[in-house]
Amino acid sequence: MNNFLSLHIARPYVYTLLIVGLSFGTYKHIELINKSTSTEIELLNTNINLKTAKLDNEQLTIKLKESINEQLVLKDTVDDISKQVGTLVKIQNTDKELLQKYSKIYFLNENYIPRKVSMIPSIYLTPNSKQLEINAEVLPFLRSMVRASIKANNPIQIVSAYRSFGTQANLKTAYKVSYGAGANTFSADQGYSEHQLGTTVDLTTPILKDTFVSFEDTPAFMWLKEHAHEYGFTLSYPKGNKYYTYEPWHWRFVGIELATKLYDDGKYFYDLDQREIDEYLLNIFD
Repeated sequence: MNNFLSLHIARPYVYTLLIVGLSFGTYKHIELINKSTSTEIELLNTNINLKTAKLDNEQLTIKLKESINEQLVLKDTVDDISKQVGTLVKIQNTDKELLQKYSKIYFLNENYIPRKVSMIPSIYLTPNSKQLEINAEVLPFLRSMVRASIKANNPIQIVSAYRSFGTQANLKTAYKVSYGAGANTFSADQGYSEHQLGTTVDLTTPILKDTFVSFEDTPAFMWLKEHAHEYGFTLSYPKGNKYYTYEPWHWRFVGIELATKLYDDGKYFYDLDQREIDEYLLNIFD
């Protein structure tokens, strides 16, 4: 009886404990569910944020590429403009007479002088020669050619270079006194001489000295035929030309590009049309 009463009396407490236990368990379960749901929501938000960030990055990448392309286009445009400006400046600073055909074709008036001339060092001239001048921009090419000829054991020396309109007139008059009309076969009238350009030289050797009558027969001439184009020089009056007698000593600077073309094609300066020659003027000193 006492046991029954004890059990009967204790039962409400047991029920209470069971209810409390169940409630606590349910609470914990709900708490776990809430935590799980919260975690899933956080993961979902994280995924959404990652996708959004990825889209943002892709858009930024696209915009960056577009910006880079725009900059490249702008750079190309600026480069093109710079080249055009550089070309215009180069054209403005280039003497348009330098590649003209003279020699009984075009006339170079008495007022023409090269924009700048320089003295040719005496070591490149024949002994006891008077001072000679040449276009200042041609001098480095001439110097290189003379040095190369010396290194090749075929030394050349310079007999004549720049001659003014007046100097050419006096020279032609002297030739006419000595040779009469025959002077026209080997000497240009003033205004038609390539020497007035300051880009032309008459060459000889240390053995021939101040004369160049036999220059054709020298190793130096053979060397020039094979190498002068490398320094921008070309023979103006080869055999059979229709302007003057054959002058193996007379070499004109026309620029490396044109001189090399003439050499490669087996042609001479006066073989080309003036329009074709003019295409090489801009780069004559390159």
